[in-house]
Amino acid sequence: MSDFLTKERDPYDDYDMIEKIGEGSYGSVFKAIKKKTGEVVAIKKIAVEEDIHSIIKEISIMKQCQNRHIVQYFDTYFCDNELYIVMEYCGGGSVADILETIDETLNEDQCASVCKSILEGLEYFHSQRKIHRDIKAGNVLLTDNGGSKLGDFGVSGQLTEGMAQRNTVIGTPYWMAPEVIQEVGYGYKVDIWSLGITILEMGEGKPPLSDTHPMRAIFLIPTRPSPTFTEPKKWSKNANDFLACCLEKNPEKRPTAEELLKHPWIVKAKKTTVTLPDLIEKTKIARAKNKQMATSSGSSSYSSSGETGSSSTETSSSEENSDEGYSMGTTMIHNVQEKQDVKKKKKPDFLEHIQKSPQLEKKKSQEEINRQYQDLGVDELEGMLQVMDKKRLKEISIVKKKFKLQMDPILQVLKQKQQK
Repeated sequence: MSDFLTKERDPYDDYDMIEKIGEGSYGSVFKAIKKKTGEVVAIKKIAVEEDIHSIIKEISIMKQCQNRHIVQYFDTYFCDNELYIVMEYCGGGSVADILETIDETLNEDQCASVCKSILEGLEYFHSQRKIHRDIKAGNVLLTDNGGSKLGDFGVSGQLTEGMAQRNTVIGTPYWMAPEVIQEVGYGYKVDIWSLGITILEMGEGKPPLSDTHPMRAIFLIPTRPSPTFTEPKKWSKNANDFLACCLEKNPEKRPTAEELLKHPWIVKAKKTTVTLPDLIEKTKIARAKNKQMATSSGSSSYSSSGETGSSSTETSSSEENSDEGYSMGTTMIHNVQEKQDVKKKKKPDFLEHIQKSPQLEKKKSQEEINRQYQDLGVDELEGMLQVMDKKRLKEISIVKKKFKLQMDPILQVLKQKQQK
């Protein structure tokens, strides 16, 4: 077990928690100030019993990565069976926060600058034999001056010398590369595909197939042609070519991050500190107005998408509409001080899909339920069932490992006592 789990330290001894600002894939995120220096940081608070293996993995990846395009890790505290990961604070929120809060898409120059920053982070990340596996606008975090950084490593994977490819289906459905869904083995280039989908998300407001049920999207991504801009003529030739390079369905032909940094569209791109500050400021103003409106109307919180923070007592719009909407991100941003911290238990992914499935909605008639899938072909229906069954088995395996980890120490002590 990691050292930080064997020695308790209380983060409140060193930091003042200011407000809850986000919720990542494995915990809540708070804005905090270091008492000795006044430095502003972000602290991710995680209940240890949630998924200890994923927590340790995320901390390990953050500790190993030292790059200006990746969110910096500072320290870890363990207190009252909860972990507190101290990391760099990104006051600009995420790119997804901009899209949601001011309901505007990024122009071509802005998209190119963000892509360049992501590629520079991925070039370093891949050189460390790591795959991010969840590249999307919600995981591109912004500093107050427009700096861009990759965050949320809850589903990142490590490629060892003896393992050239991984086979785990993990990530956010609409951004998944075809080879991830097909489980034929994949490498670093899955992040390049996700970058291509992120370009469409930034430039058009949402990723392809966003109005499709996630399970159907998983079936369609490998079978349909690579997506393009809805109106290619509105984008430059270089932008269209770059997107086509990212969304090459054959991973062997898909360029690496290092190669794409030499693409004309990226070479000419300006820094995000030049193209994004006005958008960030506009988003902050809109966020403040929304917060004021929510407060005056008696609402307890206001939400929009991005990583830098959800009250566990409410349901976000993206959660309510996950069957139809695209925002299935690992993070949500909230802009009010948390009055009460309530632990939020994360359901296994396959249960989320099943519980939101029409088959379990008692209010709907059988005829209405059947109509949901009437426009699907046999192959699509069978494909959806196969994908769901694979996810179900993997989720069950994760749950078994989690409880084994918790039960083993008890069983060991019980065995010792029985032998006396």
